[in-house]
Amino acid sequence: MDHLTAPTLSEILDEPIIVALMNRDGMTAETLRQLLEQVGRNLRDREERLAA
Repeated sequence: MDHLTAPTLSEILDEPIIVALMNRDGMTAETLRQLLEQVGRNLRDREERLAA
């Protein structure tokens, strides 16, 4: 990871502490990615509705 840029989602999800927390909580990286994608879609939809 380049310390001059923000880490990618993949880099964050590969961190051992994050893997351990997800395992403890029964969360998979794929499920978290899907959740984040849905949140992003919801935010974009909301912004579009407010702009109209």
